Amino acid sequence: MKPNLQGMVWVFGYGSLVWKPPEGFRASTSLPAAIKGWKRRLWQGSTDHRGVPQRPGLVATLIETSKLRESEGNKEGEDELCWGMCYGYEEEDREKILAYLDYREKDGYDRLLVDVFLPKDRGGAELEAQDCASISNVLLYIATTDNKQFLGPLSEEQVAETIASSVGPSGTNAEYLLKLAEALRGMRVRDEHVFRVEQLVEQLPTPPVGARVSAFEGCGRYRGDGGWMLQKLWDVRSWLEVPATPGMFRASADEVLKSIGWPPSMRVREVKAAREAEGGRVTAAHFPCGGGLMWSQHTREQEESFLLLLTESAWHKEWARLTEGEEAEERLLE
Repeated sequence: MKPNLQGMVWVFGYGSLVWKPPEGFRASTSLPAAIKGWKRRLWQGSTDHRGVPQRPGLVATLIETSKLRESEGNKEGEDELCWGMCYGYEEEDREKILAYLDYREKDGYDRLLVDVFLPKDRGGAELEAQDCASISNVLLYIATTDNKQFLGPLSEEQVAETIASSVGPSGTNAEYLLKLAEALRGMRVRDEHVFRVEQLVEQLPTPPVGARVSAFEGCGRYRGDGGWMLQKLWDVRSWLEVPATPGMFRASADEVLKSIGWPPSMRVREVKAAREAEGGRVTAAHFPCGGGLMWSQHTREQEESFLLLLTESAWHKEWARLTEGEEAEERLLE
């Protein structure tokens, strides 16, 4: 039965909204839909959800198909549809929905009103859109190419490398990509760009599922599941060109120390004593908590103890040099 399309607030999602609708609001209607003349590209930098200011992740935005033909040589007749999810809300919820989405999409996104097309039927192998627009004045958030977070155009290899190594307050960038790809497949939609990047990311080492890093003045800060230290160690691996493996962040403390060239025998107590001798400030949180440092089962005290070791190592001086010198060093220790 055709849904009632009148007197509602409609929102079209093509990125995280495809698999994660607005929280705290119950849509009266949700259904697959498409817009014409646009294609999805993972070219929008993310410093507030799937990355941090020093290492932005990449999330979806929309690029006009005509512009993509100029830069990518798209073939004539290629499907110009971008499929996503369309959510309908009661008019009385308009202001609350807009306030929620304005905050969620604050990192470089603008509002547009567009026409969307609903599927002809659900019997084929892939969805096909109706010939005429089904709903008008649908709200769409798009990251324009002149916003400061726009990082395109990028090759799919560049996109995959960035996504594989990025973590932000909402989780790993790889999780975002995989959930988007899974949702599109569940809708019987084919997106060559998303699926190709997904294939490339699956061949690269990625942080563990559940890792998070909070953004704070350009560097990660602790937020559960080892995300804070995970980003630091990922940076270490990158700078020292240490080969990465999918399991390297589930290793014991000694194994991780060894992988970055720090003597495993150097314990936190020794570092603490050295710092005290130099008049350095050491808090109770810097004492060791014992055992191997398993990223899925450790405590914040273990993270901070391990951080103290890392800040005494050679790579940290290089990190400070590459970023902002003494100011960056002070922030890392905050």
